[in-house]
Amino acid sequence: MKTSDQWQLARDSAERYQTILTPSILGPFAQALVEFADLQPGERVVDVGCGTGAAARFAAPVVGPLGQVAGVDVNASMIEVARALPAVAGAPVAWHVANATDLPVPEAQTDVVLCAQTLQFLPDKLASLVEMKRVVKANGRITISLWTPIEDNPYFHTLVGAMAEHVGPETAVGLGAAFALSDGEQIRELLAEAGFEQVDMQTVQLDLPLPALREFVPRHVQATPMANGFNNASAAKQQAVIETVADTLQQYEANGRTQIPFRSHMICCQG
Repeated sequence: MKTSDQWQLARDSAERYQTILTPSILGPFAQALVEFADLQPGERVVDVGCGTGAAARFAAPVVGPLGQVAGVDVNASMIEVARALPAVAGAPVAWHVANATDLPVPEAQTDVVLCAQTLQFLPDKLASLVEMKRVVKANGRITISLWTPIEDNPYFHTLVGAMAEHVGPETAVGLGAAFALSDGEQIRELLAEAGFEQVDMQTVQLDLPLPALREFVPRHVQATPMANGFNNASAAKQQAVIETVADTLQQYEANGRTQIPFRSHMICCQG
């Protein structure tokens, strides 16, 4: 069975994405991207590949009621979940189901584009970047987060390796795809091809307090494209994945808590 590497999650998986991945991993990095973007009151912001809207929701209070925020995702289930969440303070957030190569916003009227852990999944990365460039103002900026290489991210590296060993590489690819664009030089070459002349790239590390891994790992897997392959594996193979991750990452446990380093590129582009 081939596991999708495009993260086109159904409604129930999108809800798990919001309740499991967003609080523990993706939400903190979405907040870090918003802080890196240095948003100002009154700015117009577009969150491309917004998922369930973490970055957009962090941006809204920062730009305030005079600002504007739009969240765009091709996955209707993600947008459905985003719309169902309670409203946040600040700018109202408009949610759109649309492709990153055809953003539903006017040309040259956006101050900041946010793209949080999404570019690596887009089928046409170059066209998507060109489209982001189309919508920003002449002095606007495009801010992007992309994981550093998987070897720099011990939780993901261990989980992908355990899944490949005990369930199969065709299942592990569902999470491994998140690292399809992690090499700094490759990223710079892509941005240059899209026409960006000014690129500021930094590495941000967050040490995140994950729940107990023997409980978190199976819940996390259910919120990813690995779920089908994992669920179809025997109970013994599932448990082997869980035990491998928990045992390998035991070094990050202290006083009953697991705090693991995660590393991501933070990139700011201007034309």
